[in-house]
Order: sequence, then C-alpha cells, then structure tokens
Amino acid sequence: MSAARSQERRRHGDIIEAAVRVFARKGYRDAGVADIAAEVGIGHGTFYRYFQSKHDVAAQVADRVVERIADALRDEDPEASDTLDEYRAQVERICGRMFDLIDDQPDLMRFFHRESLVVDADRLAAAMDGFAAFAAPFIANGVRKGFVRQDVDVEITAQALVGIISEGTRRALGSPQPAEVRRRWIAAGTALMFEGIAPR
Repeated sequence: MSAARSQERRRHGDIIEAAVRVFARKGYRDAGVADIAAEVGIGHGTFYRYFQSKHDVAAQVADRVVERIADALRDEDPEASDTLDEYRAQVERICGRMFDLIDDQPDLMRFFHRESLVVDADRLAAAMDGFAAFAAPFIANGVRKGFVRQDVDVEITAQALVGIISEGTRRALGSPQPAEVRRRWIAAGTALMFEGIAPR
C-alpha cells in the first residue's frame, strides 16, 4: 500500500473516531459536521472528501459498533461445549464479553444504544438480526447435547436472549455502578436461561 493511500485510510479512521467522540458528547441530532471537523482538526472541505454528510459518517460509526461486537464474540465456537458446566460457562463468557465492550469502547456502545436507531433503524434491525443469527447455533448445540429443552424455538429464543443482553449493556452504560449492573444482569440472565422463573 502506498504512503498516500495509507494516509488516506488513517484520515478516514480519524474522522470516524472523532465522530464517535462528538456523538457521545452531543448526540447525533445536536452534532454537526463542523463539530466533527473541529474535533479532528480539519476543515469542512476535508471532511466532505471522505464522507457525504453527517449521516454518512454516523452510518459508518454504526457499522464499526457491529464490527466490534462481532470481534468480541468471534473466538467462541458454538460446538465447543460438551457438558452442561462448559455450556453455562460459555454463556456467561459471551455475556461478559458484551459487557467488556462498555469498558473498552464506551463511546461506541453509547452510540449503539442511544443513537443508532435515530441514524438508521433498518441498519440497527439488521445488526440485531445478525446477533441473533450468531446466537442461534449455540442454542441449537444446547438442544442437540441435551442442555436445552428439545422443544425450544431456537430462532425466537436467540432473538430474546440478544434482547436481554442488549438491555443489560444499555442499563450498565447509564449506571453509576456498571460493575454491579453487569454482575446482576449476567447472573439473572444466566439463571433465567438455565433455571427459568417458575418455582421448583
């Protein structure tokens, strides 16, 4: 890759990172191209060499969130768990990695929860569908190996579990005690999946 091409890619990434910070501070609606350009130290003209509009850069920020979430989960193998204890540990690990993103990428996660619906509802819906499609093979593995009831609707259960994890991370972001929220959501979510809420 040429030095000029490398510099172009770096500038593109710098603008996206600046947009993440600006959207986190001001929100998508109140942020402007001028705010993003000022954050990265460029003029309006330079911004428009890389992005067509504020919406264009925000859509790429939304894509970056999805990439980060996918990266956090990529190492998990849906077929890896062969015992109930391994399966439960894997579920807790996956949940933990989602909460880790709040520590590692708080502005991106804030954007995901507060701004992505405003920016592009269809893009958010596609991302949630993608996360559910990722979760489904783990549930199917549990069904095959007897850790999950045979009559479970894998597709709908995957969608429901993604909703639970998403709501947990949203609440942790807004809490003055995110570690406690994380602990409680992982414990309650895992218990809900494995024990249900009916009396024993």
